[in-house]
Amino acid sequence: MKTTRTTFLAVALVAVLGACSTASGGESSTPPTDADATVTAADMAFAPGTVTVTAGEDFSLALVNQDSMPHNIAVYTDSSKSEKLFEGEMVTDGTIVYDISALEPGEYFFDCSLHPNMTGTLVVQG
Repeated sequence: MKTTRTTFLAVALVAVLGACSTASGGESSTPPTDADATVTAADMAFAPGTVTVTAGEDFSLALVNQDSMPHNIAVYTDSSKSEKLFEGEMVTDGTIVYDISALEPGEYFFDCSLHPNMTGTLVVQG
């Protein structure tokens, strides 16, 4: 009887652990825990559209690319794109974490260098 109970508990534990694992078997879309902010590229759009970081401090920005084409993040002073402050490397089907130098408080514009219709706002608070 004790062996049957132990076997049942072992089978139940395996079933529970299996249900908790990812069904896709691929990379997790969970953002890196060491990034200060995370942006996801999916269906040719950035989400969230607005990201907030702290002024006066270098920060890390993770880009999780869920599309099959390359994307990056380029940060500008505004939507005119007259002054580029940062341009990150392209990433295809994965995650990259960009280290960005401290910015003054304000709102900044970002986009994908290859797909300028993919845009967002970087809010620097402080």
